[in-house]
Amino acid sequence: MELFFARNDILQSGATSKGSLKLLPVGKKKQQKVVQGDCHGVLNCFTFKKGEIISVFKLLPTGQQIECIALGKGTGQGDKIFSASGQTVRGINKKGKEFFKFTTNLTETMKTIFVNELQIWATGEYTYSHFVDCKDKNFFMATDKVNTFEVLQVTGEHEWNPVIGCQDHFVRVLRNSELYYEASVDGPVRTLYNVGQRREGEHSGRAEIIYSTAAGAMGQMFLDGEAVRRGWKLAPDSKTASVEVVNQTVDITKDGVNDLIVGRDDGLLEIFTFDAETQPKPVYKRSLNESITALECGYVTDPGQLEIVIATYSGKIVAFAQAGPDGQLLTAPTGTKETDGMTNDKKIRGLRREIEVLRERVEKEREKYTKVSEDLIAVNHSFRVNDKFVLDTTDGSYLLTIETPMPIFTVALQSDVPIELMELDSNVAILSLSPMDPDSGNFCLATYRCQESSNRIEIKLRVVEGHYGNLQAFVIPRISPKTCQICQYKVKPLCLQHRVQKIDDKVPTNELKIAGGFTLDEIHSWVGFCLPEIPSRPPGDEVTYHFESVLMGTVLMCKYKAGEGVFRSDSITTLAILKEGITKEATARKTRISISFDLKDESVAHFFRLLHPKLEYQLSLSRKMQLIEALKEVKMQEEDVSFLDPAYKDVLDTATAVEKQFKQQPRQLEYLHGIVKDLFIDYHKFKGTNVKHRVGQLDQVLREYDLEQLIAFVQSSG
Repeated sequence: MELFFARNDILQSGATSKGSLKLLPVGKKKQQKVVQGDCHGVLNCFTFKKGEIISVFKLLPTGQQIECIALGKGTGQGDKIFSASGQTVRGINKKGKEFFKFTTNLTETMKTIFVNELQIWATGEYTYSHFVDCKDKNFFMATDKVNTFEVLQVTGEHEWNPVIGCQDHFVRVLRNSELYYEASVDGPVRTLYNVGQRREGEHSGRAEIIYSTAAGAMGQMFLDGEAVRRGWKLAPDSKTASVEVVNQTVDITKDGVNDLIVGRDDGLLEIFTFDAETQPKPVYKRSLNESITALECGYVTDPGQLEIVIATYSGKIVAFAQAGPDGQLLTAPTGTKETDGMTNDKKIRGLRREIEVLRERVEKEREKYTKVSEDLIAVNHSFRVNDKFVLDTTDGSYLLTIETPMPIFTVALQSDVPIELMELDSNVAILSLSPMDPDSGNFCLATYRCQESSNRIEIKLRVVEGHYGNLQAFVIPRISPKTCQICQYKVKPLCLQHRVQKIDDKVPTNELKIAGGFTLDEIHSWVGFCLPEIPSRPPGDEVTYHFESVLMGTVLMCKYKAGEGVFRSDSITTLAILKEGITKEATARKTRISISFDLKDESVAHFFRLLHPKLEYQLSLSRKMQLIEALKEVKMQEEDVSFLDPAYKDVLDTATAVEKQFKQQPRQLEYLHGIVKDLFIDYHKFKGTNVKHRVGQLDQVLREYDLEQLIAFVQSSG
């Protein structure tokens, strides 16, 4: 079934946070009101009448941005609006009157809330709190950041259980102030959506939730008082962004089962239907080109038309109604006649006149400002930046995403570590590079000049393990007067490692032991300096983490406590980088440590067998690139090239694909050769030998590449 939707841009407000838009329950006229909060602290409620927006109420800014909005779940609370700002929860009725205000004793800003009768559940960055009649009832400190949560009945019909999704890849079910049980997933949990209690089938009586991860994966879980049972799972493709909002309340495809509607961080709206095996199947995609922060389904612009209502990061509120291939709505607006109301042409003319009036006003105000500010400099004009710097586990690159509520003028990058900027199809900005100046700490100076209507930019880059420092982005929006905001990102020594739940314990691993008079907090901070995805505080008295290299597939196990740390890896280079980083941090704190090694020679052959397919592929790609130009010239001179060797004809046939692959990663072979050289030097350094004078011989071995000869050369003592 092919779906079509007509887009209706409803309103533009200030920038919004995740979960800051809700639809009030259906009223007498089967039409719903929209409640939305923005970064300025404005709470706005509106409805539609005869196609025009009618304001129900608009509460003035409170001085703090509205983090989220929730509707009461108790009896008679469905139209009660609760907003969270900072440490304060406010209750507003459907007419805009504040009937409740509660300032909590939390030290963190509340990110999400859930209200039922006299109970309030709230989460901050690391904490969960439960209040009953404005008094503390339960509290839980998570071992890593809390990204999302839901409250549902898991352990009994009359008991509410918070379920939190954490950065450390766990979904945790709580009971009172204790962890009841937990379940691991494939990545940091971004979204939890409460589908409700199953009433029939295999999982009858269990609570159903849908989760999503930062990598874009989604899955289904069934929770009861005993354990987690897993349902369907949807793996992401290589270009899938994280799911930020989920809704499964309407049946758009009219097949008798509610469809799954999701909104992603990159602005992609998707609809999934369910096949006979209850596995989600994509049936619709549409890009909004900016982050989706809220998604609701209901009757907003007309009581006879079901719509998907979306809020974006910049504050746009957009409705999508089902339409035909020609863009005409499938359901005619209720109560309209061809002769009634304003025609589309009249509406368009009215909007154009309004735009002209607004444009004239802007010009007049700009002239006034120019006269006043001739001798003055405007400062302290802040704006919000929604930014992410995440590792792409599919190809070992980093993706920097920057989004602002207004169009971006320029983004300038400065890095004090070597980075390689890569081409990205979705990036339409114009790149300008300045010469590097390593002596002054500038390994990269680049400027991205954006198109006028672009609020979002994505920058893909490659970093080298072993180097660490800072990457800075200077964001300049297209506003007057010009102002700039700096975003900083840490590039860690082992930046290409990512957290996993378990590793293969059968691979040959080398061991690095560190001992000394350090505390658990100290060694935890040293590990956090070297590795990504380490929480700010240790989760217990003894900590164990598992990592995997996204580029090589090598593994790393970290196990440490006060006074002792043990690190195992099948990559000697990984342990060398870890040793250097920990030694640097310990020396800076004047902490004495002792270091010992246990190297396994068989790990060298294992490492190069992991690297072998990548080296072979890049060597083949490089050889094909050297042949393409010559073969193209032969083809121009000869009409018939059937006399060519089949291998050469294959190179000609695949020339476009080869050139595209090489263009995407032009220095990949050089990068892989660098990995070989680093392991060669580190292996012999751990054995107490300096082999830098043999690097030239290694270059010759790499040019005449043979796996067994390479292994023999690296392990030889010279």
